[in-house]
Amino acid sequence: MDTAQVFGALNIIGLFVFAVSGALTALRNDMDIFGVAMIAFVTGVGGGTIRDVLLGSFPVWWIAAPSAVFICLAGAVAATLAQPLIASRLKTLIWADAMGLSVFAVLGAQAALAAEAPAVIAIFMGAVTATFGGVVRDVLLNEPPLILKQDIYATAALIGAGVYVGLMALGLGISPSAVVAALVTFAIRAVAIIFNIPSPKFARPRKTEL
Repeated sequence: MDTAQVFGALNIIGLFVFAVSGALTALRNDMDIFGVAMIAFVTGVGGGTIRDVLLGSFPVWWIAAPSAVFICLAGAVAATLAQPLIASRLKTLIWADAMGLSVFAVLGAQAALAAEAPAVIAIFMGAVTATFGGVVRDVLLNEPPLILKQDIYATAALIGAGVYVGLMALGLGISPSAVVAALVTFAIRAVAIIFNIPSPKFARPRKTEL
């Protein structure tokens, strides 16, 4: 597969699994079919939209690639139909979200590099792309965003985007860099989920008031 095919496949995978996570969250909140489809869509395209706005890339990416709408709708339909086969919608959406996170961390970093952003900005944009679709989803459904919980979430996206930018700087090809970085991101997130590893906290404990 050439570079365009690799990134095209990653984009489809990321959109689909993020849409699934959005749809499952909406279904857990007993939303109607329109609500499920809308939440699936904003979860899929939200992070990339915010990234493009910050980078000044207009029109935003999915306007020029309307197939994104149909991929998100397919994810919503798949999540809805698969409900009887899913033992826990919460666990499924967490893993779907982890897959989307790993893919979009790379896609976001690559989009920023293509826009000639500095490396540190590319890493940040990778995290924005990977996490802000989920933020929009959770805010719309009045749920605590995963990014604000103690889970290793945004940290995994930052590390994955950093791995991608670093491998590119070392001269590794775009396609292998993307695959390795996505796998690293997913591995970090998966370990955090399985072993319930929280992000480190540095706040000083409050003193008990008398």
